[in-house]
Amino acid sequence: MNRIWIALFALLLLPGIALSSARADDLGADDLGADDLGDSANAVMKKQAPAIVTIRMVIDIEFGGQNRETRLQARGVAISDSGLIMTALTTIKPNVNVRGPRGKNLEAKITPADIKIVFEKDEKEHDAFVVVKDTKRGLAFLQIRDFNPETRTIKWIDFASSAKPVIGDQVVTVTRLSKGFDYAPLFTVARVIGKVKKPRKGHLIDKGGNVGLPVFNLDGKLLGIHARMKSGLREGLQRNSPGQPVLLSAKEVNGVIKQAMKKAAEGEPE
Repeated sequence: MNRIWIALFALLLLPGIALSSARADDLGADDLGADDLGDSANAVMKKQAPAIVTIRMVIDIEFGGQNRETRLQARGVAISDSGLIMTALTTIKPNVNVRGPRGKNLEAKITPADIKIVFEKDEKEHDAFVVVKDTKRGLAFLQIRDFNPETRTIKWIDFASSAKPVIGDQVVTVTRLSKGFDYAPLFTVARVIGKVKKPRKGHLIDKGGNVGLPVFNLDGKLLGIHARMKSGLREGLQRNSPGQPVLLSAKEVNGVIKQAMKKAAEGEPE
């Protein structure tokens, strides 16, 4: 028995054990890689956060002869130096279920009554109005009223300049907390895990984000936006599904942005 223990002790002294120790060091290197990821994402957040705005609004809900007001808060992104904002369509048209007597669903009419835009480190709330509703991509575009780029410079994201998403890459999204947390910015990290061609082109991601918010690679280059895509099939749980989280390329979105910019230039609709 003593000979067995002596043999085992001798094995521990062999060079092969040094290789195991080196592998442990490699695990430490992976931890440093995780820190590098955090540093890259933090750098993206610091650079892009000023373009991420808070949208505070009041909506009127009419149903069954009644009228109610409710206050909502959402996130958006400035996409032009002229004060054009992109956000999710549900920001101005939230999904509201109103039940009447005996649990019957009532049809509700939802109207945005008061829309305010809040920029980073700016207590002022800027009035805005709806310019375009893009039901295909689930987007809405808002224009700050009486905005003058010559007297007010804002950080904005240029969707005419972007990189292509790459399957397997990690991507970064920047968003904000509420007023109670001083609109503090924060980032989330996801990974591009696939690609779809139907019902339209898009990249699959393992973690969805707020529809309409921009997505960047670790170098800080714009890739596109968060969106939700439904298959078009009404089978089983698909009926009530909000859709598959996808990354729509900047190129896919840039066309409707140009339309919104043209509409905004025409002024507020009467």
